[in-house]
Amino acid sequence: MSTAVQKTPEPAVEAPPKAPIWKRSARLSDDVLGIGWLYGSLCAAVFRRNKMVDSWSFATPLRTFEELAPALDEALTTLDFTGTEVFLLLEHDHFIHQPETAPAFSKSATRAYLQGRVQRYEKEHEAVLWVEQQTVSAKEELSFILHLLPHSFYTELNNLLLARRLDLTRILPLVVPIKRELDRFPIAKDKPVLVAVEAGAATVVMVAKVSGQLIMARTILASWSADPARIGVEINRSRLYAKQQFGTTVEKIWLLGQNNASTAEVNAKCGADKQIMVLPTKPVEWLQTVAKLSPQQPINLVSGYLKRKRRQINIRRTLIAVCWLGLGFFVADAWISTLAWNGEQRRLAKLRANETAMVAERDHLAGRNRAVERQRAFIRQADDERLPPVAGKFLAYLASIISGEIRLTDLTVKWEGAAAGWSFRLDGAIEADEETAREIIGTLKKQLTQSPLRARFIATAQAMVSMPVTAGNVAHEEQHFSLEGVMLEN
Repeated sequence: MSTAVQKTPEPAVEAPPKAPIWKRSARLSDDVLGIGWLYGSLCAAVFRRNKMVDSWSFATPLRTFEELAPALDEALTTLDFTGTEVFLLLEHDHFIHQPETAPAFSKSATRAYLQGRVQRYEKEHEAVLWVEQQTVSAKEELSFILHLLPHSFYTELNNLLLARRLDLTRILPLVVPIKRELDRFPIAKDKPVLVAVEAGAATVVMVAKVSGQLIMARTILASWSADPARIGVEINRSRLYAKQQFGTTVEKIWLLGQNNASTAEVNAKCGADKQIMVLPTKPVEWLQTVAKLSPQQPINLVSGYLKRKRRQINIRRTLIAVCWLGLGFFVADAWISTLAWNGEQRRLAKLRANETAMVAERDHLAGRNRAVERQRAFIRQADDERLPPVAGKFLAYLASIISGEIRLTDLTVKWEGAAAGWSFRLDGAIEADEETAREIIGTLKKQLTQSPLRARFIATAQAMVSMPVTAGNVAHEEQHFSLEGVMLEN
């Protein structure tokens, strides 16, 4: 009995699903992704130079981030988005629009007042991102709408986008694109209009003047398809509130949504005399309006936060650069010090190799220095013991003051020791009579006494002798003298 072996057919290999862009090789572009999350309704569109390239919407309402994450992955895969910049048009239970009034101060003072109100709100609830939008005021005070988004909500949303390499640059409330489209309506300027916009499971009602200021805005948690009667009541209530609080009579009502289920209710509640216009509008069309707005548009919840964050990043980068620069200087200084140390080590090794020769040379030089020092000491001693040239200076001074009648025959200058000092003796002759000779001798003694030599003559050692002298047939008288004394006495 033979057994046939049957081969089981191999299952068909399915093509792998298209990988999300953040899991594939990055091919970045300048495209911008717009996301609209309006009370559960989620849509997305890709814009290239402010023109929509492709769009996507999710049929099932989404409320939480757990539901948002896979839907966002699907949108990125379907749209094949290759850029990084994202803006978000948001209406959510956590996104609060709170009316507020402020005194009519300066712009900075008003901003500080609103900041104080936000800080009080944060004390009662939690930290928020916020931006103010001015509205028409019926009093002297200024009126604003404070758009408040919890910081924890933004952090979780931003982390979800960052995980997909997306950079969230703008978060805007729905009233911003609504106001821009209202200014383009074919209605006379400054004409008040009430606009009701379907936003997922809610309705945003806004009263404003065409090309003018916003008067009021509110959100009604009612769906057009599920509760049209309430939509009619709330729109009529908003119209009456605008007339009561701001004196604004609204004659035109525009309904912008994907269905017109509440049109009959609005007609019934607001009166047949009101002009009610219905304009079918998809949520992605509001993204197209936002794409046309300037990136510097002031009503942006993350604008101030991102500026502060960029400033902190720049400060952090500067500090890091300074630290790296300091570290570089430290490493360079350590390297230079190491080179210098290695050079000193090599020099020390060379000195140690020549140590014996250098020590011998040092001893030789030390011996030579001692010999030179002994010679210097000897010369100094000889110079100290040598008598000064007093005799020569005395003779020179004497020659400069002696008169022509005096003829010196002998001069003696002697050092008598430290106690007696210097002594001198003068011998000479004067060819004159005795009286004239005495006057000449007196003048010479006076000059020597008053001179720098400070001469002092010894009276007992003075003598003068008259002697006749014959020269040829002429005889004349000559006086011989002898003077002794001391000089340079202290």
